[in-house]
Amino acid sequence: MSAANKILIRAAAESNVGNARGNNEDNVYFNGDYITPRNISRPFAIKTGEYTEVNIFAVFDGMGRNNTGSFASLVAATRLDALADRISFDPDATPDDAVLEYMQDTNELIRDQRRETGGVRTASTMALLIIEHGNAHVYNVGDSRVYLYRDKQLVKLTRDHVAVEGQKSVALTEEGIRHGRITKFLGMNSREGKMEPYRAKPFKVKKGDKFLVCSDGVTDQLDEDEITVCLGKRKDPFGHTNEIMALSMSDDSDDNVSAIVVEAIEPGIHITQNMIMVAMGCLIMAFGVAVGFVFGWLVGSTSSEYEGLEDFNEDYIVTPASNSDLSSDTLETSMVSSTVPTTVPNQDKTSSEEVQYTVYGLTLRQNNDITLKRGKNVTLSVEINPDNVPQSYVQWSSDNEKVATVDENGKVKALKHGQATITASAGNVTVTCLIRVP
Repeated sequence: MSAANKILIRAAAESNVGNARGNNEDNVYFNGDYITPRNISRPFAIKTGEYTEVNIFAVFDGMGRNNTGSFASLVAATRLDALADRISFDPDATPDDAVLEYMQDTNELIRDQRRETGGVRTASTMALLIIEHGNAHVYNVGDSRVYLYRDKQLVKLTRDHVAVEGQKSVALTEEGIRHGRITKFLGMNSREGKMEPYRAKPFKVKKGDKFLVCSDGVTDQLDEDEITVCLGKRKDPFGHTNEIMALSMSDDSDDNVSAIVVEAIEPGIHITQNMIMVAMGCLIMAFGVAVGFVFGWLVGSTSSEYEGLEDFNEDYIVTPASNSDLSSDTLETSMVSSTVPTTVPNQDKTSSEEVQYTVYGLTLRQNNDITLKRGKNVTLSVEINPDNVPQSYVQWSSDNEKVATVDENGKVKALKHGQATITASAGNVTVTCLIRVP
């Protein structure tokens, strides 16, 4: 694919135990990341905006008594690394060939390793999306699905493998007993049929295409009209997964829930609803400050108390943080004062005097939503408006130091799974960053 025709693939994934399960028997594959055994009872979230020639996303819904379905879905997810390598580096391998080989090998591995689950049979569905050099390839077994949202229309690209009258089905869990309908899955034996996925016809990905890869924890709760409405909104993929997960985990939901949203865009700046709202906030703030400045100048010019301020000619441009909460507290300016050493001309000593700084805004230089692995560090920094305010006046804090800590210089360290909000403040002016530790 030429540089001129490249598209940017940005995506987000979330998976949750749901309302009624102890462990998550779903798993997801997200360009090399997946849910590890240590995290099967915790929410999983990840996103990316990096371009690569080969992108692989998948959702697996494990089945097995006593929560053993997580074994099958984990095996299926971990083996996709080899599939990605083969598609990326073997010039003779087509995606179809590589996927069929992957599925046959994975099917046998899951079927033959009952000893890993104490003799309990286990299996998994699969919904797989491969975007390879701008072409989309879709495969599935079971009832996990892949949808395409294009030109305001939603198209299901997969085919549910469900029982019809006279056809055998498998019921490996309470879920399977309730539905009684899965006919193809990873872990099936020869008596139950041939392990062969449904393969959608490959097609060229277009700018603006959105894909949803999900387990039945989503589609049992949301119909296609509701999914269409969600994907039709001007949100980034993480905004879409947030909404889909929230709607899927309603009070009557008792299943694990997993969703991946993938969007194809051209490189460059892309306007979203959040960016529009922030821009409007900036204009409102700039107008308010301009009016205040003019009013202050008019009042000051009539009072002898302010003689000498005519030499004050700094221009302050109000630039609120794009990721800050535009609340009344954020719109206030803050007086931050402290005693600082000041050099006295023509003397060898210093004196101290009270210096006051007026802070109009803080802007986080990094993304306001960062996924950080445990034990890893990231240093956050802010731009201060005006820029003559020293960085030492910024105070950093964490609302959950068990998950992530932050020192006086903005260095964040991830400690354990969960979420923590890091706040930088100068008086009443604040900006925040959400740290997610998978």
